[in-house]
Amino acid sequence: MVDIDYDIEDWARETTLGRRIFNHNYRMRGNELRGWELLKQTTMQDGPQIGERVYVWQRKGSQGEEVIRISISELHHWRLALEQLRAQLSHSMRRDIARGGGRAAAGDVSFAADGPKSGAVAAVTFTRGNVCVSISSVGSHEVDVRPVARGLDIALSELPQKKALKDRRQTVTRRAVAVKARRGTPLFEQLSDAAPGGGWLKVVAPDGELSREGDALVYVSPNAGRKRVGIVIARGME
Repeated sequence: MVDIDYDIEDWARETTLGRRIFNHNYRMRGNELRGWELLKQTTMQDGPQIGERVYVWQRKGSQGEEVIRISISELHHWRLALEQLRAQLSHSMRRDIARGGGRAAAGDVSFAADGPKSGAVAAVTFTRGNVCVSISSVGSHEVDVRPVARGLDIALSELPQKKALKDRRQTVTRRAVAVKARRGTPLFEQLSDAAPGGGWLKVVAPDGELSREGDALVYVSPNAGRKRVGIVIARGME
């Protein structure tokens, strides 16, 4: 175990976009990575405020030499995602995990490590909003995982354009919400009912922050008024 004092308050000050992004029940279905095939997926539960899903992918035609492992943890709040990131880094046996920066930029806060053989970026861990993502090359041939990290970050953080939306199971709306300054406004009373059929819900607010309280998704804005909140619902993810 590596004993490093990570300053989570510094990370919190860097987290700007992530404060107003919330993802619920994101799942990889097997068609997200072009040229790769999904070998295995496992659902794990670490506690009442965290759910983790682990995916193992193999590059097609690599005969098991190019394999990556992806862990996606969903938490109730963006600060809890930062705590999850710190826990993962603190329990890592590697001492060469450095800030991602321009070399492996993804998410709100990211860390990356080169592979010992090729020098490629073989591991990236980052947070985006209430989600913590860890991607690592685990096969005999090291894989540069930066494109995978960037692709997942886009999926978790951006609102797709309606005209460019090809997946008919997804809908994109912008809801006008009346809020009071620094007062919690429920956007969804029951997250479990927000996306039917075990679907994926993504919410992007124009300011403030989003968090889960019980089974509700709550929006707190620093300023009163009517806010347009972006909502993406992808049905039938099970």
